[in-house]
Amino acid sequence: MAALGSVVIWGAIRFNNEKNSLPKGEGGVVTIRKHWKVGELATRMGVTVRTLHHYDQIGLFTPSEATESGHRLYTEADVAKLRDIMTLRQLGFSLAEIRTALDRPEDSLRDMLHAQLGRLDQQIGMLHDLRNRIAEIDDLLHAGELVSRERLTMVIQYMKMAESGYFHAEQGKELKELIKELLPRDMEEQKEAGEKLITQFRVSHLKGIAVDDPVVQDLAKAWYHTMLSMRHADQAFIQSAEQYYAQHPDEALAYGMDGDLYRYIRQAVAVITGE
Repeated sequence: MAALGSVVIWGAIRFNNEKNSLPKGEGGVVTIRKHWKVGELATRMGVTVRTLHHYDQIGLFTPSEATESGHRLYTEADVAKLRDIMTLRQLGFSLAEIRTALDRPEDSLRDMLHAQLGRLDQQIGMLHDLRNRIAEIDDLLHAGELVSRERLTMVIQYMKMAESGYFHAEQGKELKELIKELLPRDMEEQKEAGEKLITQFRVSHLKGIAVDDPVVQDLAKAWYHTMLSMRHADQAFIQSAEQYYAQHPDEALAYGMDGDLYRYIRQAVAVITGE
């Protein structure tokens, strides 16, 4: 790992800057230092004393030597190690990952960079999705649509579903069209109707009423027809939505439906659909 900085442009620039700033003695002759106190090293490397103390406390980077009076000193080998740490930090690695890299120098830099690229690609994808959602909301506002807090929450939820991978490309497009078509009044009515049905299902579930009981079946029919009444929502669309919520049960909690209640409703609807 000691040679790591030499393969990174940033490390080369840092080294040249350090070389140019080395103390000069009489006649301009460069005086090569072998040891540095914490403040001297911090100044040379462009870091804070607090950072070096933190690295020392966590056991990542500790002075190798000490004076007779007890002042700890950093050596040239320590400087090389710190340069490696700073280079890896510039590449976005955490201190824990850097510790592992220093402890296991046999691991290749290429493997570390490959893993980091994967994480960065994931972060870029998440930011891209977030940008798309904000752009969609901006389009609604630009068109003069009223976006209440409730509608904003639902819009974000629908966008997340559309981009989740549980819906094929055409279904995702249809779900985004549905977002644009939902008027504030329609959303409020859907929200109230959905909450009412969920409450009735919960009461039946707590009472232990079987899913094929006529009372529960009436609720299941209302639920199923409400789903089908949504434009673009055919059976395949509903199945995709159910798969999404089955894998993201916490999001269903926003509507007052936990995983156990969801399974109860699903079983009741299955009596109708024959699935």
